[in-house]
Amino acid sequence: MKTAILSDIHGNATAIEAVLKDIDACSVDTILSLGDNIGYGPEPEKVINILRSRKIPSVTGNHELGVTHPNFLPLFNPIARKSIEMTFDMLSAASIERIKQFPNVIVKDDLRFVHGFPPESPTKYLFELSDEEIKDSLSQMVERYCFIGHTHDLEILILEKDRLTRLPLEEGIFPLDPNNKYLINSGSVGQPRDGNNQAKYLIWDSETSVLSVRYITYNISDTVKKIYKAGLPEQHALRLM
Repeated sequence: MKTAILSDIHGNATAIEAVLKDIDACSVDTILSLGDNIGYGPEPEKVINILRSRKIPSVTGNHELGVTHPNFLPLFNPIARKSIEMTFDMLSAASIERIKQFPNVIVKDDLRFVHGFPPESPTKYLFELSDEEIKDSLSQMVERYCFIGHTHDLEILILEKDRLTRLPLEEGIFPLDPNNKYLINSGSVGQPRDGNNQAKYLIWDSETSVLSVRYITYNISDTVKKIYKAGLPEQHALRLM
C-alpha cells in the first residue's frame, strides 16, 4: 500500500493543489495529513475544504490547537499568535468544528502519525529532546515507523538495536530496513524551512519498504501575493521567497 504523507500545509492552498496533482499521478492508495493545515498562510478555509472534499484525515497540529483552544495561544511567539488570531476569523464555523474533531494521533498498521512527537504530542518539538529521550520513545513504540512534522525540516532518525542515527532527508528514493525503527520528519508542504522553498511531501510504500521524498514546484508568488493581500505578517511571505 502506498501512503502519501503531508505536513504543515499552513493555509497554502496553491501548494497543496500542486502536491495533490502530483499525488494523483503517483497512484497512491491513501493520503494523510500530519497537521498544521492552517496558520501563516492566506487560505485556511480553502485548505480545510480541500481536505474534506478529498477525504484526507489529519491529526491535530499546534496551530489547530491555537484556533480551537485559546489557552494555547501564549505558547506562540507574537507573530505566530497574530497569524492564528487572523486565521480564526478566516475560518467558517463548520471548518472550526471539523478541526476540533482531528485526533492527536492516527495509528494504521505499522505506522504512527503525530504532529510533534510520539506517542501523541501536537506541541513537542524534535529538537527539544535528547538522543536518549528519542531512543527511549522509539523503543517503547509498538509501530516501526512514526511520521512527524512540526519543524518544517526533513529528517530521518533510525533506531538500529540500541544505536540512534540522525540523517537529513533530500529528494529521492530511500529503501528502509524493516528490522529497524524510524522517526521520519516529513518537512512542509506550505512553508518549508530547509533552505528550499518547494513544497515537500512523502510517499511510503509498505510492500517494498521504500520511502519517496518528493519536491514539488508551484506558483509561490501567487501565495505571497495572497499573504500580503490578507494583511498577514510579512514574515510569512518572506519565508517563502
